[in-house]
Amino acid sequence: MKTGQLSRISRISRIVLLICILLFAGGIVSLFIVDDDASRSRIAFQTFEVSLMILVIFIPVLVDRIVHVRVTRLMEILFVSFCFSSLILGDVVDFYGRFNWWDDLLHGISGMLLGIVGYSVINIFNKIENNTIKFTPLFVSIWVVCFALALGSLWEIMEFVTDGLFGLNSQQYLLGSGTFDDTEPLVGHEALRDTMQDLMLDLLGSLVIAVIGFFELRKLKRLR
Repeated sequence: MKTGQLSRISRISRIVLLICILLFAGGIVSLFIVDDDASRSRIAFQTFEVSLMILVIFIPVLVDRIVHVRVTRLMEILFVSFCFSSLILGDVVDFYGRFNWWDDLLHGISGMLLGIVGYSVINIFNKIENNTIKFTPLFVSIWVVCFALALGSLWEIMEFVTDGLFGLNSQQYLLGSGTFDDTEPLVGHEALRDTMQDLMLDLLGSLVIAVIGFFELRKLKRLR
């Protein structure tokens, strides 16, 4: 790991990185100490999530280097903080199992964050040479919502796949609320509740950004 790369991430990201390195080392040691197969599998998956979090920390740097899009310090902190809250606090520390509202909170925030990303992406292409707005405020707002829902759906697909491969409860289709619960499966409408509720929260969060962006662009259009 190069010193230059560390200097390009925020202090908060460096603190998160240190925490993750310690957790990763503890997970590796635990794999050689624990004898129970179920506990070992759980620790192995948590260690994988910690390693994934370490990679996530450097995504803003990679985006800047590969596609030459500068991620602001605020956006970096929000992105890293959200991923830490989901992967480390949610799964490794098991906030999903301890607090029923944790998953709902994160999905509401994720809808807003995805909306901000979608708004930023389309605005890269939203200005032409004569300094006029290329896309209408309504089109931009619709794009923001569709962008957030598309990525939210991909996340739900990923959860479905990992639940099937590793016997997890990410989509909370089991009676327990934790990621690693192994309880009685829910049936019918209740089995779909978590997935649909997550998507609706993504929708609501993105709508907030879409409405704000709509009025901002309309105001900008009037000024021009």
